[in-house]
Amino acid sequence: MSTTTALSHNGDAADTVLIVEDDAATRRLYKFLLANGGYVVLEAEDGVAAMETLARHRCDLVITDMNMPRMDGMELIRTIRRDYDNIYVILITAFGTPDTQKQAMRIGANDYLAKPFDFEELERRVRTYFQGRARSV
Repeated sequence: MSTTTALSHNGDAADTVLIVEDDAATRRLYKFLLANGGYVVLEAEDGVAAMETLARHRCDLVITDMNMPRMDGMELIRTIRRDYDNIYVILITAFGTPDTQKQAMRIGANDYLAKPFDFEELERRVRTYFQGRARSV
């Protein structure tokens, strides 16, 4: 086993979250709070960097902003669904409408959060996903 592989308390590979957010301060905040919750957290500044990260690292869940340079969140979701169908995706946006949410879910987002939101809500959704996955294994 590689010394760089993080393990969960039961010896399995730790639950891994990729945060895709072009605002570095927001990305660092999400990383800090989720890492304190026991998750392995990877970061990417846009969809292109996210796909490069996914090609190199196993990931269970992606939290992505919608509006980013190079590849936005909607295109990232389409690409993830094409290449990594088993990854759970939460889309976050400050510019959402009911139509945006419907479109995101139609192209493959598993969950959707509109800014502003309490961080506890995001953490609760991440925890709920991993707990549900653990029960189904």
